[in-house]
Amino acid sequence: MRWIKPGLRNSISALLGTEVRTDSPEALEPVRKAMLDALGEEGARISPRLKNRLMYLHDVHALWYARSEMVAVLSSLHGEAKAVDTVQSLSPAFQGLLPRSLMDSCRMRR
Repeated sequence: MRWIKPGLRNSISALLGTEVRTDSPEALEPVRKAMLDALGEEGARISPRLKNRLMYLHDVHALWYARSEMVAVLSSLHGEAKAVDTVQSLSPAFQGLLPRSLMDSCRMRR
C-alpha cells in the first residue's frame, strides 16, 4: 500500500511549481482564443458545433486537428484560399506545444 497517492504527489508538486506546463489548460487558452477569433461570429453561427468543440477541447492535438473543420467552415464563408491562409496563420500559436514533426509537416505542404 502506498502512503502517498500519485495524484496527491502530482498536485503538491503542481502547487510548488510556478511555471505553466505545456500540457496545462492555461497553455491552451491563447490557442483556443486565436482559433475562436479566426472562426468569428459568422463562422460560429454557421457551425455552432465547431465553436463548442473549440471551447471545450482539452488538449493541443485535438485543437490542431480541428483546423481542418475550420477550413471547411471558413471556406463556405470566404472561399478556400482565404480560409487556408487564415488557418495557416494560427500555426505560430501552436509553437512549443506540439511536436516539431507536426509543425514541420504543416510548413512543407505550402
